[in-house]
Amino acid sequence: MSPRTFVIIGLGLIGGSLGAALRKRFARARVLGVSRSRRKINLAKRLGFIQNGGTSFQKVVSQADIVFVCTPVDTIGDIVEQVDQAAKPGTIVTDVGSTKGTIVRWADRKRFRNIRFVGSHPLAGSHHGGLQYSTANLFDGAVVFLTPTKKTDRRARRAIASIWKRLGTRVYEMSPNAHDRVVAHVSHLPHGVASCLVNAVSSNSLRFSASGFLDTTRVAQADPALWTPIFLTNRVHLACDLKRFRAVVDRLIDALSRGARADIRRMLAAASLKRRQIG
Repeated sequence: MSPRTFVIIGLGLIGGSLGAALRKRFARARVLGVSRSRRKINLAKRLGFIQNGGTSFQKVVSQADIVFVCTPVDTIGDIVEQVDQAAKPGTIVTDVGSTKGTIVRWADRKRFRNIRFVGSHPLAGSHHGGLQYSTANLFDGAVVFLTPTKKTDRRARRAIASIWKRLGTRVYEMSPNAHDRVVAHVSHLPHGVASCLVNAVSSNSLRFSASGFLDTTRVAQADPALWTPIFLTNRVHLACDLKRFRAVVDRLIDALSRGARADIRRMLAAASLKRRQIG
C-alpha cells in the first residue's frame, strides 16, 4: 500500500525536487515540508512542491509515514534523532546524503524508539543550489544507491526502493563503504579536481575562459557549506583517489618534460576512448 503522507526535511534543490516528483508520481499522497525558514515553506507551497508544512518538527513529522532527510551530511544524525522523538511508531526514514559510511554506522548503533532507517543517495543535482531551481524531473533516469546492512529492516528497505523506482530512478544496493568508494571516484574526486583547477588558473586568464574550461569546472560553483562536510566524511577514499590522480598528472608531466609524443598520444587516446564508452 502506498504511504499516505511523505515529509521532506530540508527544502533546497534536492528536497524541493523530491517534493515535486512525489506530488507528480504519488497523486493521492500528502507531501509536507519542514524547514527552519517560513519563507521556504511558503515558496515551496506556492510552487506546488508541497501541500503544507512548517518549522515545527513535532507538528509535521508526527503525521509522516515516510520521512526524507534532505539536509547537509553533517546534520543528518541530529535530525534523525529528532525525527525519532517526534514520529509515530513504524515511521520509515531515509536520507539523501552523499556519503553513507558515517551515518549508516551511526544508525546501526542507535536503538531507535519509533523509526526504521534506510540509507539512500540519489546521484542527481546541479551546481545551482536552492529551492528555486527544483524540478520534478531531476531524478528521471538517475541512479539511486541504497546502503542497507544486516540490521536494516527489510520491509522498510523494500518500501524505500519501491518509492525511488516509482520516481523514475535506477536503484542499486551496496554496502555503505562500497558506496563511499564509488562516489569518491565519480563525484567527489571530480569536484575536488574541478576546484583545484579553478584555483590553479590566474584570474587574468580566467577572463578568457571558453566552453572547455567552463564545462570542466562547472561543479566547482557548488555551495562550499554543503561540500566541505561531504569531503570530510569521505576523506579516506577521496584522499586515496587524489593521490592516484596526482600520479596520473605526474606521468603526463614526465611525458611533457621528455617531449615523448607517443606517450602523450597514448594517454590522450586512452582517456578519449574511456570517456566515449560511458556516453
